[in-house]
Amino acid sequence: MIPKRPLNIAMVCDGIGDAVGGSFISTVRFGRLLQARGHNVVFLSSGPFGRRHDREYDGVKIRRFPGVLVPWTDGRLYLAVPRVRTLRRIFGEERIDVVHVIIPMPLGLVAARLAKAMAKPFVMHSHTQPENIFMSAPAFPALDVLNRRFSAYLNWLYGQADTMIYPSAFSERQFPDLTARPHVVISNGVDRERFRPTSPFPFMERFKLPPGKRYLLYLGRLHREKNVDTLIRAMPLILEQKPHARLLIVGVGYEHERLAELARRSHVAAHVTFCGFVPDEDLASAYSACDVFVLPSLAELEGMAVLEAMACGRPLLIADSPNSAAIAFVRGNGRLFRAGDPAHLAAQACGMLADRDELQRMGDTSLEAARRFDIRESAAAIEAVYYNLVGRR
Repeated sequence: MIPKRPLNIAMVCDGIGDAVGGSFISTVRFGRLLQARGHNVVFLSSGPFGRRHDREYDGVKIRRFPGVLVPWTDGRLYLAVPRVRTLRRIFGEERIDVVHVIIPMPLGLVAARLAKAMAKPFVMHSHTQPENIFMSAPAFPALDVLNRRFSAYLNWLYGQADTMIYPSAFSERQFPDLTARPHVVISNGVDRERFRPTSPFPFMERFKLPPGKRYLLYLGRLHREKNVDTLIRAMPLILEQKPHARLLIVGVGYEHERLAELARRSHVAAHVTFCGFVPDEDLASAYSACDVFVLPSLAELEGMAVLEAMACGRPLLIADSPNSAAIAFVRGNGRLFRAGDPAHLAAQACGMLADRDELQRMGDTSLEAARRFDIRESAAAIEAVYYNLVGRR
């Protein structure tokens, strides 16, 4: 058998190292793992003008293009429109074998079109929902029209790819017109060496969290589509039955001040801790500190935080939004609540907190289910997609 040679891979994703979100985190994690498997990976990304000279991010080579700041992204996400000749030169210098586009914005579009023109294998990754973009944007009177047009654009762009990668069966179902096109479902996965049941005390000591409380945890962006206000509105109802309950909110975003004010107006500020940004190496302790992981989000193409919570052995309480893939993770390891309904969230949370033995069983079920989503297996599956495409050329 002829040994498979290392590949030169361009992973195209705006916002690496600046923006916070599942698509950016997933890109970096897969880039590191593919590099560890012997491949040469280069991130093509955007950023502020002052970062145009970046040459490495988290141990992986990066070529960064200056971009324009997207106003509702907490000053973090810049979108670049690179010159075709510059991108062509980079493809040549790096001897790129495969172009893998994650974010379908101008940088990704130019890279995709150039890959097609140069007859290079082009992989597209579904990491974007219209709800992620326009629900966070300022209110538009024609929101439905914008959603439909952006969906049409995604269908067109994804239809250009040699292979589509969907992070979940839910994501795959969003594009029924593309079912005849080559595609594969590959989970974003979870690093079970990093995310596992661990001591909660480092996290609790850092935020001065008293023992003896019953902790609910939300972890993710504080953006509108995450619907964290429903969780805060549920807290007065939860405290009526469970006075020792406390809510932990881990994450950053433009909704922070509004949510903090909502907690004050709801008279639960003393029972809600905004933890801000918590680095990867401390997340397992954060998950392990909670009794229940809660995801009130209205839009998820998979739910990486849910996978991490499961790998840490946490019970789940998930909003049953029709635009969320995360509901598929609830299989005997938690409960669903009606999306946007604080009273139903509170009732489900109190029901879970009432039975410690049942919580333990749910956590054990989560831990076992997480074994099916090992990120190293996902990286190997992506590698197989690359080799299959390169082998055809």
